[in-house]
Amino acid sequence: VLLMEIITGRSPVDYSRPPGEMNLVDWFKGMIASRRGEEVVDPLIEVQPSPRTLKRALLVCLRCIDLDPSKRPKMGQIVHMLEADEFPFRAEPRSGQPERQILSIPMQLLPIKFH
Repeated sequence: VLLMEIITGRSPVDYSRPPGEMNLVDWFKGMIASRRGEEVVDPLIEVQPSPRTLKRALLVCLRCIDLDPSKRPKMGQIVHMLEADEFPFRAEPRSGQPERQILSIPMQLLPIKFH
C-alpha cells in the first residue's frame, strides 16, 4: 500500500473522495483493470516514470495486494524488485510452494520529491 501511496499521492482511505475512490486499494485495482494505469500517477511527481517502469511498479503493487496472502511477495523480495534493473531473481518459496520467477523493477520511479 505504501508504494501505491507514493505512486498516486493518495492516502489509503480518503473520505473526501467520491465513493468509488475512497479506498485506495479498490480504486487502484479498478483503474488497472480498466487499463488506466497511467492515470493513477500523482501529477506532482516531478519526473514521470517511463511507461515500462510504471507498468513494473503497478505490477509490484498488484502482487502485494493479492487476495491470496501466500501469493504476496515478502518484503525482501519487494526490495529486490524495486532495486533490480533487469535482473530477475528466484523467489523464496513460501512453505511448501514451488519457486517462481518474479518481475524486477528499476528504481527510476522513486526519485520523487514530496511537496
